[in-house]
Amino acid sequence: MEYLRDKFRALAEAIERESVLVHRAALIDGYRDLHKLSKLGIEKVIKRAASYGGKKGAKILKERYSVYTDRLDEAFEILTVIAESSRLLDIFEYDIDTMEIRVEGSILVEAVGKSKNPVCEPMAGFFEGFLSELLEKKFEVKEVKCKAQESEKCVFKITQK
Repeated sequence: MEYLRDKFRALAEAIERESVLVHRAALIDGYRDLHKLSKLGIEKVIKRAASYGGKKGAKILKERYSVYTDRLDEAFEILTVIAESSRLLDIFEYDIDTMEIRVEGSILVEAVGKSKNPVCEPMAGFFEGFLSELLEKKFEVKEVKCKAQESEKCVFKITQK
């Protein structure tokens, strides 16, 4: 498994090279402004766009780097490396038994602060698109707890459709 993690880290570095650098403060300010529009229903559009980004990332891994798996544990390992290297969060953990992802240090929570509703649905969208494309199965990911709601961590529930 350590060999796979090293390989995934190399792939994450390749993805970073292909990504566009956006200043962290700009992302925080931008999401803060976008989140204000959530009452207008824009959060569904943002989640859909993030899902597309997740699918595109998985396609790049498959097409350019020949990364294929049909195992959820391997998909989670790949996603762990990518998520933590993105600098959009600090800690990414998963539990296959409960089908949950747990995140600490979300940049989206940092942008919004306290909220009555979960604020990390764009991450849920990315995870959903990535897992669906990589594993070639339909997944749904929903944020069920959020640090912005004073939960200990952001928690995402995964269901296979």
